[in-house]
Amino acid sequence: MRRLLALAGFCGILLGLVLPAGGGATITGPNGLIVFRSDEPQGAQIYTIGPDGTGQRQLTNLPGFTFLPHWSPQSNRIVFEFDPANPVGDDFCNIAIMNRNGGGLRILPLANGDACEASPTFSADGHRIYYEGFDGVSRDAIFSMALNGNDRRFVSDCQGTGVTDPEVSPDGTMISYTCYSDEGSALFDANIDGSGLRQLVPYSTEVGNKSDWSPDSQRIMFISSKEDIAQVNTFTIRPDGSDLRAVTNYPPGGTRALGNSYSPDGNWILLRIEQGNLNSLEKIHPDGTDLTQITPFSTFRPRNMAWGSALAGTFAGAD
Repeated sequence: MRRLLALAGFCGILLGLVLPAGGGATITGPNGLIVFRSDEPQGAQIYTIGPDGTGQRQLTNLPGFTFLPHWSPQSNRIVFEFDPANPVGDDFCNIAIMNRNGGGLRILPLANGDACEASPTFSADGHRIYYEGFDGVSRDAIFSMALNGNDRRFVSDCQGTGVTDPEVSPDGTMISYTCYSDEGSALFDANIDGSGLRQLVPYSTEVGNKSDWSPDSQRIMFISSKEDIAQVNTFTIRPDGSDLRAVTNYPPGGTRALGNSYSPDGNWILLRIEQGNLNSLEKIHPDGTDLTQITPFSTFRPRNMAWGSALAGTFAGAD
């Protein structure tokens, strides 16, 4: 039951009330546009913004909710979850792909007996999509498929406890995800085919549903929420579960730091800093130093951020 309430998509609306939301991996390169979603009065839409906080642009205007945008390895396409405002039957979330400017939108039809297909990300070579498939009853697992929705393959159900947020390492050899049990939520990783499943932190860590790999595939960034999300901080860990490091260390009841993405050059981690009902985009070095504001505090709430590489001929920001 805990996992059913924590599903992305339709259940992701509930998730936003109980867990910090965030998920492919950041690809090495110069720092380009940041993509994110933000809640609107009638749903949630996807935006991009420059790494220096300029040029914010709304890409979608869909009748429903969008979640967890991810860049393709070339940073020319975006894959995301779309939950229609008026779902047909029991189908309540789909995977969608669009160009980096919002054009060429394609919503993939459900298959494989799924009622919800959520939390999509690209493979390291950009040829496949990894996603969470939920059958509407009990089966919740990670699958992969071709970009046109064909050739679906099972990857992992994470011990059958419920799973979300597949994140493929930039070198294409591993995958991480958030897994659920009655005890909480934990970060796991495995080989790219789902073999060698490994739990990295205890379920009591209450890992959020958006993590990211460093561009060199050597570390995984994740969010931990405590005290009924009164305390939220960002951490990194090695893929073998060693060398856990706190990027932020805010006490309960004050500032909350929700990290969602490494920068493509590997020098920064992108955060949403929350103070009361005010939010700002900020960046911090992975060792926890030099917290730098990107956007001023406001009631506008960026979520599920992913930092893309700059395309040829585009600026890489002020870094």
